[in-house]
Amino acid sequence: MTAPPAPRWSRRRFLQVAGLAAAGLALARRCPAAAAGTPLAEARRELRALVTARALIVDDPWVLMHAVLPLGRDARYRDQPVLDYVMRTYLEAETRGDTRYPAFPLGVEAHPNHFLEIMYAVDVPPDRPFATPLGTTTRADLLAGAQALFAPTMPGSELPWTVSVLTAELPPDADRFENAAGRAFTVRALVEAAARAAEQGYGETLAAMAGEKAYGRSGLQGFPCNGTHAVHCLVEALAHGYRAHDLAARTRRLLAASTYRLEHEPALIDAHLGTAASPFGVLNADAAKLQLIGHTLENLAAARRQGLFTPDADDARRLAAAERELAAIVARLARVHDLDALARQVPRAYAVLLGDACHALHALDVADV
Repeated sequence: MTAPPAPRWSRRRFLQVAGLAAAGLALARRCPAAAAGTPLAEARRELRALVTARALIVDDPWVLMHAVLPLGRDARYRDQPVLDYVMRTYLEAETRGDTRYPAFPLGVEAHPNHFLEIMYAVDVPPDRPFATPLGTTTRADLLAGAQALFAPTMPGSELPWTVSVLTAELPPDADRFENAAGRAFTVRALVEAAARAAEQGYGETLAAMAGEKAYGRSGLQGFPCNGTHAVHCLVEALAHGYRAHDLAARTRRLLAASTYRLEHEPALIDAHLGTAASPFGVLNADAAKLQLIGHTLENLAAARRQGLFTPDADDARRLAAAERELAAIVARLARVHDLDALARQVPRAYAVLLGDACHALHALDVADV
C-alpha cells in the first residue's frame, strides 16, 4: 500500500524526501510538447490518461479522493466506487463526551474535512448511504461531525476545506453552529479568519506586485499546495453569499496576486530546485509547477464564473504563458519522466504528483478546454 500523505504535506517536505532518491532516479531527455490538437486539449487528454491509469489503481485514499474531483462521484477503484471504498476502509470515530462522530484521521486526509470538501465539490447527495465501520453513514453525518469536532485552535492555513464545506451548507443569515463542547461559532468569523490568513500569506507577493520588493520565497510557500487553497475557499465563500468585510474586493486582489505568481513563481522554482544541476531536478520542478499552475487555473475558472476575475492584458499574457508551460509539463510527465521509478523510490512524492495531476485535469475540465 502506498503510504498516505502525512498531515500538512508541503512542497518543502516533498523536496526533502524526494532529494533522498535523486541520485538513483534516471530521466529521459526532454521532448517537445504534443503536436496533435491544441496544446491544452492534448494536455487534458494526457492528464485524463494519467489519472485513470495511475491515480485509480493505487491503494491510497488521499490519491483516490483526488481522482474523484475530475472523474466524478462514481469514479471506481477496482470493482467499487472510490467513495464507497474510502468510506468503508478509512472512516473512524472520534469521541467527545458520550458521543462518537465520524471523521477521517489527518494521516489519511491530510487537512481537516478535505474528503468532505471533495464530496461537496462533486455533489454527493447528503443522504447517500455508505457502509462504514460505524454503520451506515451519510455526507450529512460527516457534516455533523465536522461541526462537532471543530477546534478553535485550527491554524488559518488549515481552514480552507472547512470553510468551503460550511459556507456551502450554512447561509450567511443562519451561520451559527456549536461544537461538541457547546462552544458557539459563526461561519462568517471562520471566513474572515481564512481571509486574513490568506492576506498574510500573500503579503510579500502583494508587495512585489506594488514594486516594493523583489519577488522571492516567503511564508506562502509553506502553505498547503503553495497557498492556492487559501484563495479557493474565499471564492467558494463568495459563491455561497458571504460578502462581509469587503470580501469580494479582497479576494479579487488575491486573484490578481495569483496571476502575478504565474509569471514569477516558475523561475523561482527553477532557481530553488536547480534544474540544470540534476536530471531529477526537472521532474521535481515540473511537479512544483504542475501544482501551482493547475490549482491556480482551477481557482481562476471558478472566479470567472462568478464575475470575480476578468483578465486584463497582463493577466492574459501570464495565463497564456502558464497554459503553454502546463502543456509542456504534461507532455514530459506523459512521455519523458520515469514515474514508475518515482513511485518505487519516493512513493509519497509520487502520491503528491498524482493529486496535483487530478487538480490540473479538473482545471482544464471546468474551463472546457
